[in-house]
Amino acid sequence: MKRIESNADFTIVLASLPIEHQHGLAKRFIAGVVHLSNNPRLDSLRDMLARPSCSEHELKTAHDIARSVYVEHGPASDISEVRFDCQATHFIAQALMACSATVKPGTGPLHLAHKVANYCRMAQTCSSISHGEEGPDFDKAEDEYNKIVQKQIQIANDYLDALGS
Repeated sequence: MKRIESNADFTIVLASLPIEHQHGLAKRFIAGVVHLSNNPRLDSLRDMLARPSCSEHELKTAHDIARSVYVEHGPASDISEVRFDCQATHFIAQALMACSATVKPGTGPLHLAHKVANYCRMAQTCSSISHGEEGPDFDKAEDEYNKIVQKQIQIANDYLDALGS
């Protein structure tokens, strides 16, 4: 399997993986950001993320919990009220919903792992935005985004290396 060196490689290689490997990677990506949320309902899903496989019942339960958290932490209608730490939880829940969604066989090329990776990137970015006196302070956001991209590339390469051995 090709070694991932860039974000473009990341997208191409992930899309070429069978769904079970995309699912395995997606769980690893989420496990890397779930600590950014202090929502106790997501804590119950950490064990599921650590296991190599899950039952349909566990996936349905995870999906239901994630959907509930997703709705609870949705963007406020007044942009001045947006709390970026809540948005991190919103994106983690969205990643969990994508990871636990039922995939219909024969639906064409799937981008599950890449979609989850992007939600996790958004969670990390939102988590890194602090509030200044006048509004959000975006100074750390770009650095944190670049760090998570590199971390995800390393996770994917480690996963692919383990498959090859």
